[in-house]
Amino acid sequence: MLKVENRIGIIDSKTSGLDTLELCMDPAHFKSYNKEINYRYNSMGYRDHEWPENLSNVVWCVGDSFTVGIGQPFEETWPQLLQKKINKRCLNIGEDGCSNDTIALKTQEICKLYNPKNVVVMWSYFSRRRANNQNIPYDKKSFGVVNDLQNFHKNYEIVNALPTNIINLLIPNAFIDLNEWSKKSFENLLKGTKFFTDTQTQSILFFPQIDYARDRHHFDFNTSKYVCNIIGKHLTPPVEIAYSIDNPSKYPV
Repeated sequence: MLKVENRIGIIDSKTSGLDTLELCMDPAHFKSYNKEINYRYNSMGYRDHEWPENLSNVVWCVGDSFTVGIGQPFEETWPQLLQKKINKRCLNIGEDGCSNDTIALKTQEICKLYNPKNVVVMWSYFSRRRANNQNIPYDKKSFGVVNDLQNFHKNYEIVNALPTNIINLLIPNAFIDLNEWSKKSFENLLKGTKFFTDTQTQSILFFPQIDYARDRHHFDFNTSKYVCNIIGKHLTPPVEIAYSIDNPSKYPV
């Protein structure tokens, strides 16, 4: 479960997924992006260095392509920035196109095998699912608003019942059926369902997309720093990270 089979053996690549001129959201933005990007994957199939032998005190960072850091230099991905600030190994367990079903399964396996102290879960798009051991994208014929919320709540409860400190984050625009995206509107949506309690909603850390990576979809350096700032407050023990962010008054942590 933990391995990403289709990334094992890829030693070095200049592009990945949406991070190509053909598939990106804005070719002009792609061409003007002036930072060098390389995708290197370890023996487990993750965009990370090899894991250390001692995993007793690492921070596990689980998520989708926003955790992989698609469109970003490796050293600017949020797990790498977090690692630099807390001086503790942060493992990037990000997988392109990962569904919340798979994220929940990975987190359960991590807890079963490694007894972690801190797991940061950056939840993905609600509309994705896991079927036949594969992540599948949005399908209007199969899923709807209520079903998406119910499925996310199921995974959320499974993960947050695990015996470790779980830090829950939600990627920007995770719920694509919401016409007007904002933290407040999404919180109100969750509270208005029969699935989520106020306490559960408060445990989900929301963050804005401040900037855009090379593919003009994923977030870039400033958003990664913002994410690390809010994660630090919820680690066990807490860490004051305080990365500087452009126009910080607009984005209170």
